[in-house]
Amino acid sequence: MLRLAPILIVEDEPFIALELKAAIEDAGGKVVGPVGSASAAMALLQTDVVAAAILDVELSDGNVMPVAATLAARRIPMVFQSGVHLPPDLQRQCPDVQFYKKPASMQLLIEKLAELIEP
Repeated sequence: MLRLAPILIVEDEPFIALELKAAIEDAGGKVVGPVGSASAAMALLQTDVVAAAILDVELSDGNVMPVAATLAARRIPMVFQSGVHLPPDLQRQCPDVQFYKKPASMQLLIEKLAELIEP
């Protein structure tokens, strides 16, 4: 389904990060990360190529806004997920990005990523 596409996982809850990693690999994707902070994600974006991303909204070092802004500037598709609401500033910055409330279905997230990266 994901045809070796490199997918960035930014998630600060280890169990969810590992579950996402397994789901992406099972769907044929290549995992970049997972990382649990915006700063670690920004470091990965300096060295790794990504085709799409799954971003937790609230991270250990604040919210994911800098990562989302970088991905948006590069036109890299992403989806947000969070146990809380989507902050208004993030919603304004990325109005077309799909938001999923945790616990989101792994299958639903993978299907949306596949849809976003289809040529």
